[in-house]
Amino acid sequence: MTDDELTVWICELLGSFPGWEWRTSGHYSATNIAVFYGALQTAPDRAVAVRIYTVGDDHRFPRERRAQLQYRGARNTPHDADRLASIVFAAVDGLSTVRGVSDIRRMSMARLGADKNGREERTDNYLITLENDQEVIS
Repeated sequence: MTDDELTVWICELLGSFPGWEWRTSGHYSATNIAVFYGALQTAPDRAVAVRIYTVGDDHRFPRERRAQLQYRGARNTPHDADRLASIVFAAVDGLSTVRGVSDIRRMSMARLGADKNGREERTDNYLITLENDQEVIS
């Protein structure tokens, strides 16, 4: 599984949540939570961005990848980014044997504070272990 394929799968998974929306192109509605591949875009307010990364090139653990999810909540709603992260945590942490993924575990989180538009942001980092038969290509 390539890093691109893994990123798209996570975006698709999040986009399947009620009220969440994943699109490969085009505009997002203001009422749904947008799921972005890579960086957060400026709109809509409520959104999550997905990035895959590694912690060095340790060949002892070729099946491990990390995912950083960056959340942005509604304007002037201090707890909204935390709420979005809680939805994902409940659905994803401990997920196993799905689409070539053996296990997903949250490793850390950090509150980033509000952007210039009063939208709180937060990041969560997950450890993803791919199944034994998955070829890992960066």
